[in-house]
Amino acid sequence: MRTWIRPGCAVLLALMLVACGQEDAAAPPDQPAVLITTELAEQQVVEDLEFSLGRLQSNVDPRIAAEVSGRVLSVAVEAGESVQRGQVVAQLDAADYRAAADGAAADVRRLEALVEQQQRQVERYRQLVQENFFSVNALDEVEAQLTALRAQLAAARSGVDRARNNLDRTAVRAPASGVIAERLVSPGDYIGAGNPLFHLSTDQMLRVVLPFPEVLSSRLAVGQTLRLRVPTAPGMPVELPITEIRPVIGAQNRAIEVLAEMRNPGGWRPGGSVNGEVVLSRREDAVVIPPLAVIRRPSGLVVYVVTDDQVQERLVKVGVETAEFVEIVEGLEAGEQVAVEGASYLTDGARVRIAQERAA
Repeated sequence: MRTWIRPGCAVLLALMLVACGQEDAAAPPDQPAVLITTELAEQQVVEDLEFSLGRLQSNVDPRIAAEVSGRVLSVAVEAGESVQRGQVVAQLDAADYRAAADGAAADVRRLEALVEQQQRQVERYRQLVQENFFSVNALDEVEAQLTALRAQLAAARSGVDRARNNLDRTAVRAPASGVIAERLVSPGDYIGAGNPLFHLSTDQMLRVVLPFPEVLSSRLAVGQTLRLRVPTAPGMPVELPITEIRPVIGAQNRAIEVLAEMRNPGGWRPGGSVNGEVVLSRREDAVVIPPLAVIRRPSGLVVYVVTDDQVQERLVKVGVETAEFVEIVEGLEAGEQVAVEGASYLTDGARVRIAQERAA
């Protein structure tokens, strides 16, 4: 038995089949879920740090200078020898200073005798005035002479102290403990007061000098915390406050200098380099996430917050960035779950699938 289809019905059936095929071709396939890993936004202490490479200086004048002039009679130390504070390192000719001290002492003894004699005379005049043998004017005159002699005696005693001090200064002493770096004089040389005899290397007290860009001048302040390390002792970090900021900006490097003073913890050497960081600010409860979670889009920096199996795109503002974390200043709260690995493939509202090993 044959089935006959009218021509009009055949055409209608063909059109329906074509329309169904077009609908199947236009329907988009379901988008697959993107495989990602996630992390929770956490709170931790975040410090805003600025780094610098500086230098170490001795906090003691490295020169051993003469305090009086004279000819060098002997030199007691050589370059490379260690000295202690107060140790005699050179001797100047003391003959003239010894003679001056002896002369000043003799002048004091002479004036002491005159004062003693004048004192006895004043006592006699007082007795005679009481007995009406001398006038009061005569007593006033001898008392004035006694006062003048006593002033001369005080000045002479000061002269003795100065002469003895100068005599003692002919023995040149080390102002601090250290190592003689260089000897500048030899026996027989004549030197003036203030001329250096030795260069002293001392590392007991150090000064740290760190240069920073001038743009930070308004954010740096005395008292801020410095953290220091030196290549020669990497396992001995030191933390101390800023003690001075030099406001003068260098003509060549356009930097300001931050200074701090410290006692040598051991192994630090004047003239060496030091790695320093200054804590510009500190936030106790900052929100942080992994660096991979922050994605740059045309609209700005975004993160993708995961809710169930979908993500929401959030525009965020970042603060401190390190290799371990990025601080989120605005746009995210602590405890929210964000996409990390695979976040760069996401868009707002995308379906996601969390990797089981990271989710666990």
